[in-house]
Amino acid sequence: MTDEILAFLAVLLAAVPVAGAATEPLDWTSLKNPVLAYADWSIKDYACVYQDGNFHLFFSAFYEDRGRVRSHVVQVTTPDFKTFSEPLVNLDGREDDWIGMCSPDVARIGDTWYLCYNSWGDKEDQPNQLFFRSSKDLKNWSPARPLAANLTRRVRAIDAAVASWQGKVILFWKEVQTTRCAVGDSMEGKFRLIGDGYPKTWMRDGREVTWNENYQLLFIDGKWRLLTSTKMDGSTMFPVLFTMEGDGTRLEDWLTWVDGYRLDVAQEEFNTRDRANASALMLPGRMGDGCWYLLYAGNTEGQTFLKRGHNRLGISRSRDLEHWEPAGQPHCGAPDDL
Repeated sequence: MTDEILAFLAVLLAAVPVAGAATEPLDWTSLKNPVLAYADWSIKDYACVYQDGNFHLFFSAFYEDRGRVRSHVVQVTTPDFKTFSEPLVNLDGREDDWIGMCSPDVARIGDTWYLCYNSWGDKEDQPNQLFFRSSKDLKNWSPARPLAANLTRRVRAIDAAVASWQGKVILFWKEVQTTRCAVGDSMEGKFRLIGDGYPKTWMRDGREVTWNENYQLLFIDGKWRLLTSTKMDGSTMFPVLFTMEGDGTRLEDWLTWVDGYRLDVAQEEFNTRDRANASALMLPGRMGDGCWYLLYAGNTEGQTFLKRGHNRLGISRSRDLEHWEPAGQPHCGAPDDL
């Protein structure tokens, strides 16, 4: 082989990126949990979208405001989970005489992003209600609009999550202490209950889970999944991932969820009490490195911030949604990597 050919091959190989190098969304081994913590804020109820090289992170922020601890819906961005912007959004509801705002969820329907959340504080004669805002770019948000007010008016409603299905919108939320589900033709219109409006969830061992909150609806590997936070047998909060029993072709399929299992993340110094509360899987889904990313709240006590504890953000990743590695570990959790 001539020197000219060798030189040409060397230039060609140098121009080809190493497989996987451009698909790593994060410098994972340089991270350490908690990846985000505020000295005087307790943050939980996460949602996160990766788009155009930035992570758009949403959460409930509990902190002292106007003479008392209140919840706020906050959005920040980060390119690397090391440096974070100042809040792009910080909603407290004061303009409509609410005590606070809480529990963001983000979903894409068509070419529009929707930020769902609820008022907070259980104000007398003004129960918590559901709201949404829309955006094309995750930066410029519409004014707040009520969500499914025809079903929730004058009844306590929190933790809204939506998904697009057959040209309609599926809505899950928590009514007082019970999970409800409904369908609507659009985010702006009226919703109607699916069947009796009470979805049922079961663990892999056959136990029914009767108490869930902080919902996220996801379409993964051809199946609908439901991520919730729950607690059982005196435990603290933990995330559970359920699978729709049906194939999703019938509206009634949204009422039955099975094969639930705990997303078991590592206990670290920051999450010795609530290990993984109010979790969310990062959107749009499996990242370029083949991993799913889970965001979750951890704390070491449950007395501060209105007995929610001083929550901070942890992140773990997995190839199979069952084996999880926390930030800083060198492998994406899966049996073949261990």
